[in-house]
Amino acid sequence: MQLDSAQLNAFSAVIDEGSFERAAALLHITRSAVSQRIKLLEERVGQVLVRRATPCTATEAGQALYRHAREIALSEADALAAIGG
Repeated sequence: MQLDSAQLNAFSAVIDEGSFERAAALLHITRSAVSQRIKLLEERVGQVLVRRATPCTATEAGQALYRHAREIALSEADALAAIGG
């Protein structure tokens, strides 16, 4: 199974920011687009990933995926730094 990077970015932003609205502002997309990406990601993995409360938090399954998303982001930053990008 391959995960969509835009969906992972939206998911990470929701967890980082604590809300769909702030995640949308951070990503420069609509709240609806964030919501759709999260919904598609949850359908893809077959699990609820976000507790839709104030603030939004990751479920147990979401915590595992969030760690994975952070590792990808760090790895990408390291690669870009290594090539001077």
